This record gives sequence, C-alpha cells and structure tokens, in this order.
Amino acid sequence: MNLDFLTIDVGTILFTLINTLIIFLVFKFLLFKRVDAILEQRKQEVNATYKKADDALASANSDKEKYASAMASAKEEASQIISRAEKNAQRQGEEILTQARQEALAVREKASFETEREKVQAREELQGEISDLAVELAQKIMEKEINKADHQRLIDEFLDEMTSEGEQA
Repeated sequence: MNLDFLTIDVGTILFTLINTLIIFLVFKFLLFKRVDAILEQRKQEVNATYKKADDALASANSDKEKYASAMASAKEEASQIISRAEKNAQRQGEEILTQARQEALAVREKASFETEREKVQAREELQGEISDLAVELAQKIMEKEINKADHQRLIDEFLDEMTSEGEQA
C-alpha cells in the first residue's frame, strides 16, 4: 500500500505559511486601513448627528424656560390669560420635547442601521478581495508541479483559513 499522499512535505508547509503571511500583510496594509477609515468616518457622522440632536433638545429646553420666566413676570391683572398661556406653553413644550426625543431616537436608529450596513458591506468587499487573492494563489500553485490532490487540499485549507479570518474581522 502506497501512503505517499500522507507524508508531510516541509517545503510545501513553509511555502504555504510564507504565502499566507504575505497575503495577510497585504490585507493588513491595503484593506484594514480603508475599512477602519470608513468606520471612523461613520462614527464621526453619528457623533455629529447625536450632537445636533442634543443641541436641538437643549434649545427646546432653553426656549421653554425663557417662555415660562416671561410669563411669570407678567402683570397681576392679566393672570387669567397668563394661566391659560402657561398651560398651552407647557403642553407645547412637552410636545416639542417629545418630538425632539422621537427625532433623536430615529436619528440614532438610522445611524445604527447605517453603521451595521457599512460593516456588512465592508465584510462583503473584504470577502470578495479574499476570493480574488485565493484565485491568484491557486494560479500560482498550479504553476508549481504538484499533484491534483495536494493542489485541492491547499486551496481548501486557504479558503477555510481566509473565511474564518473574514468572519472574525
């Protein structure tokens, strides 16, 4: 019984490890910086959106306080009108606060959704580039003289390794 296919070829292992290291370094220097830049840009956009929502809420609170203090300093003879105006102002202030909170929540949800979508898109792009590099690796391996079983095994190992690294990223 011939068990040549079960032997360990140190040269092939070293070649595979070196190629894998080279591919990893290429990904690190070419892809990860881009993905990090995109994620940082999205983070800044989300923070800016949160700041705008907080500013709108603070402005609404400030306006509510100004209106209440102006109404409190009104003359005694217009107390009935002031009382109705305060009630209306209170209701409107609460509506404004409620609306501002709802808008802030909607903005946060949208930003969160956009961030998730960007992450998924970045993963898909990364997986596409991994596939392209795997094809290139396969072509390079095919240029070497190896048997078909070793060739298929190397490709499967590479794809499994790249898939598991892509899922971890």
